[in-house]
Amino acid sequence: MSRYLGTHQFTFAGAAAGSFIYDRHTSQNTFSLAFEPIALYRLNDWILFEGTILASLPDGSKADFELPVATAQVFLNDYLEINAGIFDQPFGDWYEDQSPFWVNRFITAPLLYGAEPLVPPTDIGVQARGSVQWGALGQDVDYTAWIANGPSFDSALPAPVVGQTLNPQNNIATNSNGRSFGTRIRVYPLPLDGDLGRLELGASTYDGKWLGSHWFNAWGVDFAYLKHDLQTRGEFVQTYRQMPAGSGPDNRQGWYFQAGYFLQHLPSLHLGPEVDNALHRLELLTRYSGVNQRAIVADEVTTVPGIGFSGMPSIFSPHAREVALGVDYWIEPSIVW
Repeated sequence: MSRYLGTHQFTFAGAAAGSFIYDRHTSQNTFSLAFEPIALYRLNDWILFEGTILASLPDGSKADFELPVATAQVFLNDYLEINAGIFDQPFGDWYEDQSPFWVNRFITAPLLYGAEPLVPPTDIGVQARGSVQWGALGQDVDYTAWIANGPSFDSALPAPVVGQTLNPQNNIATNSNGRSFGTRIRVYPLPLDGDLGRLELGASTYDGKWLGSHWFNAWGVDFAYLKHDLQTRGEFVQTYRQMPAGSGPDNRQGWYFQAGYFLQHLPSLHLGPEVDNALHRLELLTRYSGVNQRAIVADEVTTVPGIGFSGMPSIFSPHAREVALGVDYWIEPSIVW
């Protein structure tokens, strides 16, 4: 039996976060809490199950529970893995790698992936993914191709309109009209022994049908460059939504660029070991993001703050721009303020 069942193993990980949000313009004054346990069940060497539960108190009153990830991962060989279930959208580099609040360097998300995202955050379907080393150590390419339930838009509105928000999660109940198809390719051109840092270059597509035979198309390019204490990344996304007759196309664009620098190797200021230790735990951050779209829906604008959203209504404008500045203090490698 051990040939098929192997050794069973549960691993629990995850994070917890709390925030206090004050906005004098909208009189918002609240504590928020989020708890995100991740359960990994390793059946044997080639089958792994992953589940993520997100529990949050967005406005300090009623708890909200979500299941953003629930997948079965089957490793067929060194170059191919099948990933089936509810998964973070593999489009670009944000949802999979940067969006968890315990990974994101900022409190909020870039505008194109925030309160009104341009691409569905999650999907239900099947992925094929893997990677190949094409050159020296560190020179790799990875691929992800998937088919899923596809995009859907706010079903509370009586009729489709330009600027309508995407549903936060795609499921069978809201998607019976078609399927989506996506592909992502990421290339890592710099070898490890060159001491040139790590560079990632990516390109993604996402295409599906909504409301019967109407197309939703998206493409994007992204990069990430890391070298010693410097971290930079950015992305540009373009989407097109085919609308019913008379509405015109619903085109949208979004982008962001961010940079961070750790002060851990800053020369001593000779102000005492306590001051030097505090400065060496700091990371300075900046991010610029923006979106362009033809319109927004006034009824979809919310000012309720929560983890990852400040409650500012201005980010819903058709041509929103945001400059974010951050100072992270690393108490431990897994605890940050």
